[in-house]
Amino acid sequence: MKEIVIEFLKDEAGQSVVEYSLLLTLIGASTVFMLTMMGLSISRMMGMSDVTVQNYTSWAYEKFKTK
Repeated sequence: MKEIVIEFLKDEAGQSVVEYSLLLTLIGASTVFMLTMMGLSISRMMGMSDVTVQNYTSWAYEKFKTK
């Protein structure tokens, strides 16, 4: 029984799946952060200094609501 547990702990078959999932999570999180910062920078360049999520959501709701 002890040999089976030791063999199981030394097995590296699932290690690459975990590494790839962590890598994809890191890439996804950094992409969301980068796009958020880029959007805020573009908004400020266009002269909208008071852009918040709530202001933008209200603006989009008013613009795209169906009558």
